[in-house]
Amino acid sequence: MTEVDDQQFPAQGSEQFFSDESRKALAEASRLLAERLQAHTEALLAMTGDEEQSVLDEHNAQLEELVEGWNDAVFELTGTTPLLLDEDVEEIDDEEPEEQDHLISVVSRFDLKVVDLEALLEAGRTAQERHPVELDESGDRDPVDTAEQAIYEISRETGEAWFELPGVDLVAGARAYVVPEYPFEPLEADADDVITEISAPNGVVTHAETWA
Repeated sequence: MTEVDDQQFPAQGSEQFFSDESRKALAEASRLLAERLQAHTEALLAMTGDEEQSVLDEHNAQLEELVEGWNDAVFELTGTTPLLLDEDVEEIDDEEPEEQDHLISVVSRFDLKVVDLEALLEAGRTAQERHPVELDESGDRDPVDTAEQAIYEISRETGEAWFELPGVDLVAGARAYVVPEYPFEPLEADADDVITEISAPNGVVTHAETWA
């Protein structure tokens, strides 16, 4: 059964999103910011202009620190950054803005349970025969003697065959469709740390699917 939800959920690979801890942290950060903002406003209204500049700088620094903490707390909960706090201001010119590519990142994970290893291995060997990979230095193909190798060979032939793998039950699956936020860090297909690369980029999750 497939459940499709159009609500915005955090991208995969970020376990802290929408956790109880991140909710409590945001509530506390919001409380501190509200108190500091009120105190900051009262201090500003009481000023006459005769105060030392350092007094104003101190008030501003205290507020800035709490705003940054609140911004971080929002990100830890939702994976988004509501306030842009960069000090560098870009100069506005008359040139037309560079058109950005329309990118979508699709990130998925499927947990599988092998219930019939022999059936899975046989299907993997058959798939390898139909779609042989490049031979290694010895001139041999990788032997299909593990569940992982069999699933790899089948997926090379048919794509994401998670629901139809012989001898395998789908325990759970999830997929998220993310519109990345710029600046966008593209996927490095030849990176050493593949696990890090397949995590979803920071952006807006437009759709989410789960299977169980």
